[in-house]
Amino acid sequence: MHRKKRSFFHSILFRISFWILLPGIAGMLLVAYFVGIQMKYQIEKQIMEEMQRVRDNSLLYVQQTLLLKDSRMDADSFKLYKNEIEKQLSNAGYREALLCSPEGTLLAGDSKVFELRKEQEDFTRAKEQKSAFLVRYGNGGQCEVYFSMPVNLNGKFIGIISSFFDYGGLYRRQLDTVQRMVWITVAVFALICLIIWFTVYRILLPIRRLSQAASEISSHLADGRQGSMILNKLRLQGRKDEIGELCSNYMEMLQVTEEQFQKIRDDKDRILMLWSSRQEFYNNVTHELKTPLTTISGYAQLMEKNGPGDEELFYIGTGHILKESTRLHRMVVQLLEMQDKADAENARRLNLAEIVENITETMKIKANRYDNTLTLEGTKECVPVVGKEDKIRQVLINVIDNAIKYGEPGKPIHIRLTRQDGLAQVTVSNQGQGIQKDELEMIFEPFYRADKGLSREMGSSGLGLSIAARIMEEHKGHIKAVSIPGKETIFTICFPAADQNDKV
Repeated sequence: MHRKKRSFFHSILFRISFWILLPGIAGMLLVAYFVGIQMKYQIEKQIMEEMQRVRDNSLLYVQQTLLLKDSRMDADSFKLYKNEIEKQLSNAGYREALLCSPEGTLLAGDSKVFELRKEQEDFTRAKEQKSAFLVRYGNGGQCEVYFSMPVNLNGKFIGIISSFFDYGGLYRRQLDTVQRMVWITVAVFALICLIIWFTVYRILLPIRRLSQAASEISSHLADGRQGSMILNKLRLQGRKDEIGELCSNYMEMLQVTEEQFQKIRDDKDRILMLWSSRQEFYNNVTHELKTPLTTISGYAQLMEKNGPGDEELFYIGTGHILKESTRLHRMVVQLLEMQDKADAENARRLNLAEIVENITETMKIKANRYDNTLTLEGTKECVPVVGKEDKIRQVLINVIDNAIKYGEPGKPIHIRLTRQDGLAQVTVSNQGQGIQKDELEMIFEPFYRADKGLSREMGSSGLGLSIAARIMEEHKGHIKAVSIPGKETIFTICFPAADQNDKV
């Protein structure tokens, strides 16, 4: 048997690798993203704290300058001493410092820079007497901070100071730290993945070898060859882990499978021999039965053709028919005895309702002959039981036959089928002389008959009910009788019911 080779993308190793790498890479990207956000947050927090100091220092520089000039703390003084203030700020490290009036007019500083900066948000908010800064990030680790603040002295808004600060060095240092963290994380994750992958590979290697061995063994079993030697070559039974246990269990399963295969082959040969013997047996039986049937049929046709006037043929034919029918009966009895000894019929699931209905229809002919009627009542649904059909039919026929023979003419005989409490129950009741109480316990004994004079049929041996009782014991059921002398007799036959859902 050819098996399609499994691709690597359908292997467990690939799936484990995929589900390790996918969350790992996604996790690293998320970590890098959130670390970058946190880094910017820390930088901007630091910038905010420094801008607050810048604002305080700027107000201090302006106030000192105006005090040294012994001037008033108003917008005119701020405009008059703008150059001195600008110089003081430049010496303090302010870059591209701009001094503007409260209305936003440039007083000191580069006019080109002013044109670029006057529309920025920080400058606009400064005109609203609010300090603000704007951070701009660029390629190559650039980080520029634009800061604008209102100058308020003695409760008067006298001007605006706007300046530029370069935080590129701090940003690049933070960026380098983040990159080092990311690369360290990548290296650690790669090392962990490599260790996990190698461990999984070592674990899956014997399973893969076992799978290949199983594929080879399956082809060998079809050819009738032994597969145990293939597993022995793997040398996995000595392992103390789950792999060793799996291999040992697989070895035991394989040995059982090989034994079953051998039994199947032996049973196949035995069945072929039995089939041959059975065919020969049926051929012989057919030949033996054909002879008396041919004789009986031939004389019956001659007697029908010649009519009752040929007395000699009548006696000769009757003698041959009686002789051959006796021989035929003897052969049939012998065949039945052989069947009983061989116990050829196995118990199987049967539909008791179908059997009861069939027997009722069959026995109606005899009931009509004795001026009785059979009525079938109860469920018509499937009532499954487990047993031998011929034996069950024998029990039912015996009981119904007795009800007909011992029933009162012109009275109906009731047959009822019910299922309750896990039992399939058949009751047969007739009206007549009934059975005395002291005789009820003896009617199931061999050769016992309550009163021969009550039967409307001769030749009864008294074995029917004893055989029925034995058959019911074999079927793990029971049969009992209840009688009211002079009125009614009821026979109850109980079988263990099979599962209703099972097929019959």
